[in-house]
Amino acid sequence: MRKNGRLISGDSRQQQEVLQNITAADCVRLRVWSEERSISVIMKNHAEVTLELMELMDRDGRLKRLVEKSIALAEKENPDHGTNPVRSLDEFYDYIDFTLTAMPWTFLPEERYERFVTKVDQSCLYIYFLLDRPLKELEGELEFRPSVQFLEPIYVWLRHYNNALKQFLDTEESWKPEYYEMLYKDPSWHLDQGWFEDPSNWHTFNQFFSRRLKNADESRPLAGAKDDSVVAAPGDSLPQGTWEIDEKGRFFSPDVTDEHGVVIKTSTFYSVEKLLGEAGAPYAKHFYGGTLTHTFFNFDDYHRAHCPVSGTVIATYVIKNPNAVGGITTWEPDRQMYVLESCFAGWQAYETRGCVLIETDKYGLVAVFTVGQGQVSSVHFAEGVVPGAKIKKGDELGYFLFGGSDCAMLFEKKAGFELTCPPAPSDDTYANGYAKVLCRAQYGVFHGEQG
Repeated sequence: MRKNGRLISGDSRQQQEVLQNITAADCVRLRVWSEERSISVIMKNHAEVTLELMELMDRDGRLKRLVEKSIALAEKENPDHGTNPVRSLDEFYDYIDFTLTAMPWTFLPEERYERFVTKVDQSCLYIYFLLDRPLKELEGELEFRPSVQFLEPIYVWLRHYNNALKQFLDTEESWKPEYYEMLYKDPSWHLDQGWFEDPSNWHTFNQFFSRRLKNADESRPLAGAKDDSVVAAPGDSLPQGTWEIDEKGRFFSPDVTDEHGVVIKTSTFYSVEKLLGEAGAPYAKHFYGGTLTHTFFNFDDYHRAHCPVSGTVIATYVIKNPNAVGGITTWEPDRQMYVLESCFAGWQAYETRGCVLIETDKYGLVAVFTVGQGQVSSVHFAEGVVPGAKIKKGDELGYFLFGGSDCAMLFEKKAGFELTCPPAPSDDTYANGYAKVLCRAQYGVFHGEQG
């Protein structure tokens, strides 16, 4: 028998004594079989977060069966081993270990995709594809979607896994000159535009990812600087549309379909109370009859959020929900790609998110949500964004670390919000009929009552 790389011999009784002293930290994968009086053990050292998942599977037989079924369904939907290498829990454990010290564009084979952002997108969606298959056993048990990623033990583990990814992306090992050179040559990152701070400030991947603008007034001129009726875009992002909130505080999300028109989530109502969370529930009635909008930050976008309006900060808080994918992940066989359906509204109420409530002088209360999707495991408010603070339109609200992100906003009925971003055709998977807007540009206008 081998323990920590050492071969241990002996009869069954002796090896059983050794087994009793093996802790979870010694190995993750353990296969034992017996032949007469001898026992053979194959062990492999693994990361702490992988050990945590294995121990979870060992403790909860039902959960283990559900995860195994989800992996099996994922294989049925996408049998290609290159883009779906995990076929069992053992392979899942190995995959988790690999990703913890790999760059996020290499989780799946790079040569499959031409664009860098697509490599990142596919790599990051994959783990959620494995855990997001709808299971009949969970129908009626979970509010948003009957998949294992929304079961509390799994989403707590996913939070720990995402934190482990963050730890590596916070190390200097995660940022090398060749990475910067590669990204500089990719026009989607706009690193050749002179928009951003000195690259010498970036010593880790996350420092690069959360890069600052060198001069926001020059690269992101503020729309309506002296006009409070103009709402500024909270970030470089793709607007997803608006949803009207009824007089009971509900907004309607129609059927969500995949690229072939197949319904993957039926229509439903979501509540403002659910989106605001427990800390924000006392403010919910302000938004009855109002408007919801949200806008998507892709991996290659500038990842700091800015204030869409001027006013006084009433409250700031973070809602610790699942670090789920931020929508629904499907496999598109025609394009041989994973697709995230996130253009609809409502999924934000089930994600970890930060909320800033702002009282404007003329247009009532505004709620701004910074929503981390997928591997984003934390939301950070900017220094000075605290209750009682005066904040100006265009000021920095906070930032995200690695991952895709979303910003949702709620406006009161009396504000009369209108989204004014121009419509535009696009082949971007995440576009929903609108052109990309740059941070601090005009996003919309208020037409309603003043006061």
